[in-house]
Amino acid sequence: MFRILVPVDLSESSAKAGAYAMMFASQAANAQVVLLHCYQDYLEEPSASRLTENQPTSEIITDNVLRRNQTEAQDKLDKLYHTLRHQTKNPHVHLERVFMYGLPEEQIADEVKRFKPHLLVMATKGESNIARTFFGTISTNIAQDVKVPVLTVPETYDITPIKRVLYATDFSKTDSFALTTLQQLLAPFGPAIECVHVTEIPDGNDRSQLEELRQSLQQSATANITYTLLPGSDVAETLQQMVTDQSLDMIAVTTRSRSMLETIFSPSFTKKLMLESRVPMLIFHADDKV
Repeated sequence: MFRILVPVDLSESSAKAGAYAMMFASQAANAQVVLLHCYQDYLEEPSASRLTENQPTSEIITDNVLRRNQTEAQDKLDKLYHTLRHQTKNPHVHLERVFMYGLPEEQIADEVKRFKPHLLVMATKGESNIARTFFGTISTNIAQDVKVPVLTVPETYDITPIKRVLYATDFSKTDSFALTTLQQLLAPFGPAIECVHVTEIPDGNDRSQLEELRQSLQQSATANITYTLLPGSDVAETLQQMVTDQSLDMIAVTTRSRSMLETIFSPSFTKKLMLESRVPMLIFHADDKV
């Protein structure tokens, strides 16, 4: 069974991530999707023994507000669950929802270990929202920390079929494995894959490494993969421009760990690309030992 975990903050953007996850799951022979909402504001629930007649009115009001917030959050999660169930006609997609107390960055990581998803789908919002929204920082941090592939869905994205995908390569040893995994993951959609390396001035060494990557996948490739060298001084901006110019449906990258900041696809690069991307972004994780 193909398992997808979808952390949601119950905003419109995370609802869109849920819908994208269901679209993705509907292509599998048998899939399980879990909507996870982490409730932060109600971590310390006062017991009945602590509520005395001498308790300040402000505390009672605060307690009532928190209880109401919790109920409203549960209702919103239930509404999202029923909306997605109604929209999904595939009987082989099993949808569940989980409501738990705790900090999202901790609970999501724990749920990844427990549920063992094949894919983590999360919403992202633009830089203008990052200071005041939950998923601006959480999505980027989780995407760098968990080891399963992470698929981020921009707030402004209109869901469309996956027909053309850009894979950004920095000629890492993990590229062959990532491209193989990408083909397997997206096989039900049958997209064409554009493998792109961005460099300021393409030279013979770049062409040689791109050809080496092509040859390493020649025998095992199941998708239509093309290989391109793209001139550009800002990798993220160059990739985004290609997405716009060629109407691509997804970006895929392999990000490096926090201990490998000297590589081009460092956590800071991945975060920048995630926040600026106008299409879903699929993130694989390189093994530190490679």
